[in-house]
Amino acid sequence: MPFPPHHDSSLGQRFVLETIGFSDAETSLLTSTFRLTGRRPFHYVEAAAPQERTDIYLVNADNPLAMWQLQARSPSAHVPAVLIGRQQEALPWPLVTKPIHWMRLFEQLDLQMRLALRERARRRNAGNAGNAGGAEWRGGMSRRACDRHAPYRPLFEESGLQESVLVVDDSATVRAFMRSRLAPFRFDVDYAESGEKAIDMAQAKHYTCIFLDILMSGMDGYQVCKRIKSSSATRDTAVVMLSSRASAFDKFRGSWAGCDAYLGKPVAEDELLSTIARFLPSARDTAQALLAKAG
Repeated sequence: MPFPPHHDSSLGQRFVLETIGFSDAETSLLTSTFRLTGRRPFHYVEAAAPQERTDIYLVNADNPLAMWQLQARSPSAHVPAVLIGRQQEALPWPLVTKPIHWMRLFEQLDLQMRLALRERARRRNAGNAGNAGGAEWRGGMSRRACDRHAPYRPLFEESGLQESVLVVDDSATVRAFMRSRLAPFRFDVDYAESGEKAIDMAQAKHYTCIFLDILMSGMDGYQVCKRIKSSSATRDTAVVMLSSRASAFDKFRGSWAGCDAYLGKPVAEDELLSTIARFLPSARDTAQALLAKAG
């Protein structure tokens, strides 16, 4: 059965996530990371008040007490769980192994919530069919039968944007890779497929950082970087060059063109995080925390 259709991703769908069994340092890292997911299609937040109902649990599978606490909360197809820990057998819910790969964690949370939304929709339809003439039960919003008459809690909210980022690459694969890696940080991300278009976009809109491919048809990355750095309107924008060529000469050419940093392809996640921490202030603390955790 196909998943239910998504709502407008510019708004995002908000879910309350409860963490169980993590240390204070781990909880702080998780909280700060999820706080930066506001522009993702699925946005995870901690409960703002004790009475807020949990939509999904995130549990330390290496902590026996946490697993017992999870069982006491009775997770179900309507309110699922995702586990983090060492590889184990016969676990009741999907496991993301340590060290945490953040995009895999987001992908697993998103998958479980899509499945839960499908089950909620199925229950809602069944409840409406048996409740002809009565008030409609918002099964997609309320996860338990006892929530039938609970006050409405909207799942959609507009989140403020942080820095604007431009990714310039003529490869759809690279653009998709950068999209997935930048998604957790709530940046306003635009994409350009050519150097000429990138220059026009940079003149029309302020970008904090531009990730710029070197080898493109038409104007190459070195030429684009020189144009950006020679303009008073864009010279303060950080330019990070992306290239499969990583020799000392190539890096020198990038530096001579005025670039602020040089990343080789394929882009290593730790190098990308270091670059984000260096040039994008809104995500600096989280990027540094992720780097420390990975180390």
